[in-house]
Amino acid sequence: MKNTIKTIVTLACATMVLAGCDLKKKDENQNKATTIEQIQAEKGKPARVVKAANAKLTDVRKFSGSIEGIQQNKAISKMGDPLAKINVQVGSSVQKDQVLAEYFFTGDNTGLQKAQEQVNLLEKNYERLKEVQAKGGISQKDVEAMESQLKIAKMDLETARRANLILAPAAGVVTEMNWTVGQVPGVGGTFCTIAKLEQVILKLNVTSRDIGLFKKGAAAVVNMNGETVKGKVTLIPLAANPTTRFFPVEVTFQNSKKKLLPGMYVTAELDARQVNGIVVPYEAVVYANGLNTVWTVDAEGKARRKIVEVGVRTKDDIQITDGISEGETVMVEGMSKMNDGDKVLIVE
Repeated sequence: MKNTIKTIVTLACATMVLAGCDLKKKDENQNKATTIEQIQAEKGKPARVVKAANAKLTDVRKFSGSIEGIQQNKAISKMGDPLAKINVQVGSSVQKDQVLAEYFFTGDNTGLQKAQEQVNLLEKNYERLKEVQAKGGISQKDVEAMESQLKIAKMDLETARRANLILAPAAGVVTEMNWTVGQVPGVGGTFCTIAKLEQVILKLNVTSRDIGLFKKGAAAVVNMNGETVKGKVTLIPLAANPTTRFFPVEVTFQNSKKKLLPGMYVTAELDARQVNGIVVPYEAVVYANGLNTVWTVDAEGKARRKIVEVGVRTKDDIQITDGISEGETVMVEGMSKMNDGDKVLIVE
């Protein structure tokens, strides 16, 4: 019996000790919480700040359009016969008058053969006349007349030769192919497109609202797979297209690495204009409930929430057109826990 009573007393003592420990922990936690509140009340809520400064910002706008070669030419078919051979493909570099394709001989395209026979005949006649002239049988005038006929026949032969082949109209790179072997481009059909790619043009359809942003010579860039291709505005039309009502602006890019190819649809970043004004880091502006606000620190070290109007925005900064003045202290971190009138602890 005595042992039982002793055990009960021991357990009761242990329970009281544990309870006392729990109360001590609770008191410590309460004291700690009180201490944090006291620190904020005495020293302020922490925030990182900057000074609103007067600076220049570049207004960068994005516009999209299609790439074209700076100089594009079309190789035209001059016969209505099927293609027998194609010597190039998209991406091939060609020289002027290079043979791009040849036709099947169908019996209808005999002009080349006839022209060749005429030249052969006149060349033989010319050689005979030269021999007769050497013996004094004919005059120089007769020889010159034959020479003239031979020259005309050779020109006809060249015309027929060019008609029986599809030749490159200019040097460049084949950017588009419209036909394959066995198909018939037809007289006047475009066999392929050839462009010079050292420079290319980005053609933009710009609205009446945005055309005022464009200045001739303004810098532009296109990012292609991590590489930047630089260009500038080279053409700003004085009137809109009467059909589309858009202004066809042209931006020319240096394209030595041929990153930009005709037909690509790309987005360019354009340095539209530069503005001067009050500038703060982009993260300083808080947008909520349709309003842009910034948190400032007044002369007494207290937080003040101000509604502002914003202007030009860049990747890192934003222009404030109304609401704060140059030199004001603006928060860039810590705003989420601030209330108007809170004491602020400025931290680095």
